[in-house]
Amino acid sequence: MTYYYGRFTPLMNHLPAGHGAPSSTDGRHFAGRGAVLRRSALLLAPVVALLVALLGTTAPASAAPVPASRVTFGIEPASATAPDGRANFNFEMTPGAVLFDHIAIVNYSDTPLTLQLYATDALETSSGGFGLLQPGVTPTGVGAWVSIPASASSVQVPAERSTGPGYVIVPMTVRVPVKAIPGDHVGGVIASLRTVGTNATGQTVVLNQRIGSRVYVRVAGQLSPQLTLSSPRATFSGSSSPVGTGRVKVSYVVTNSGNVDLAVHDQHVSVSGLIDDTHTAQLGNIQLLLPGTSVTQSVVISGVWPQFRLHQTVSAQPVVLDGSAGDLSPVGASSTLWAVPWLLVIIVLVLVVAVVAWVRRRRHKVPAADPTVGDGTVTDDAVKTEVPA
Repeated sequence: MTYYYGRFTPLMNHLPAGHGAPSSTDGRHFAGRGAVLRRSALLLAPVVALLVALLGTTAPASAAPVPASRVTFGIEPASATAPDGRANFNFEMTPGAVLFDHIAIVNYSDTPLTLQLYATDALETSSGGFGLLQPGVTPTGVGAWVSIPASASSVQVPAERSTGPGYVIVPMTVRVPVKAIPGDHVGGVIASLRTVGTNATGQTVVLNQRIGSRVYVRVAGQLSPQLTLSSPRATFSGSSSPVGTGRVKVSYVVTNSGNVDLAVHDQHVSVSGLIDDTHTAQLGNIQLLLPGTSVTQSVVISGVWPQFRLHQTVSAQPVVLDGSAGDLSPVGASSTLWAVPWLLVIIVLVLVVAVVAWVRRRRHKVPAADPTVGDGTVTDDAVKTEVPA
């Protein structure tokens, strides 16, 4: 079975260009064709390939034939004549506005390629990363605002030449709805290659590669950056020792409840008991949290004494990516948890029951009082006196 590779373009970068200061970890160093070419070795990783094995021996008629060698391709913003070095598409528009731009579909391979081109919406992955709608799902956000000529839905991209990679320039139009909600909206423009091969057992193997560039649109209006931490929950797992420590698993939901793209930094979780015994843990940053999306975070803290009642606190620092809102205040949430050392409680109860039983047995063994006094005389209480008639 032969594998084919698409070029890894700014689609998978964590932060958009112009959203905050550049750093070595936010992915915005992919700014220009020179930087893209220098990273070609890394871009050959098949992290964007979706491999589906289909039973049978007949390939679908719509699938492209399998090329004889590996292929590498990409997609990036462009002028009307050539790629222009932008890391991604980044627009500030008003409701009802229309904007025209261009896309370059680039072929770094020595064979021509037939690629499908379309736009779609972005979504937040469960781990807090940038994702896109599955093929065939109709977009309702930025993917629906971006239009590409029907004639360019399938493009023929020439092979790489001695003068450089082959490419095709395609126009695109962005139309913001009149009733668009102010704030940040994100999508992507995708180039897709679908190829068919046969594995060692004779089964047909379809390889569907999707490569793209992000499209960030900020709609003018009132901006409201806001982060919410909710649903803090915790569970305690004790040890087999009656006096041992246990583990507390804390989970909570991080929600971008505003209308601006956010990053989430300095996530801390602390667990404390009735006695001063506090344990803390720090979670990694969320590089991009889209408006209206949520991510569930969890962490396990060990070495916690089961002090019957435990208190959990979570906190995080929201960060506006472009710095337009200044510094935001940290947010937090808290909850409580019963952490009963049941084995120790059972042992104590058994000991208490045993002591009570022993005391009761001791009391039953005390001898009865003798009615005679020590000098041999009979007391009045022990003699019935008869009075003569």
